[in-house]
Amino acid sequence: MLLPAVCLVLGSAGCSGDDDGNDEEQGSDPTSGASDIDPKDRKPAKTADCTAEVSTSGAYEADWQGEAQVRTGGKPADDPGPNAVYTLTDKKNRLALYSPGAEFKGSVSLSVDGVAYSSDPADAESLDFEKQGKGAAADVTLTSTGGDKIDLVAAFTCGKAKKQ
Repeated sequence: MLLPAVCLVLGSAGCSGDDDGNDEEQGSDPTSGASDIDPKDRKPAKTADCTAEVSTSGAYEADWQGEAQVRTGGKPADDPGPNAVYTLTDKKNRLALYSPGAEFKGSVSLSVDGVAYSSDPADAESLDFEKQGKGAAADVTLTSTGGDKIDLVAAFTCGKAKKQ
């Protein structure tokens, strides 16, 4: 089931139509995109540096490690999405672990060699997230839209969070 992860990625991409910067000519209010949420109801966004180790087998076989990041907060307390997003990006790969949220079970997405893979929402129980963004682990099978499968084992260890 790639749809939930793809929707999450596309939904966070910030598509906004024609953005030529000429708001007056289009008659739009420059503050119309501003949030109506009271800042007191929003936890401040925090990022922390992490190290990550990843191993994959199946359609893509590789072992790698590197500097990663976790982002927590920066959203309303009643937001249904993930509480933390762990990312590891290098020249060839992008791995993201999405922790559970109020109405979100958690998921994993991986992009390698131009192919996107994601976890099945039913496998969310196999994901392990520490409280307050201190670390995460996944041992899960990912599937591409073409049906190729990757077995992924990943571990993120994170340091102290910094406010943004």
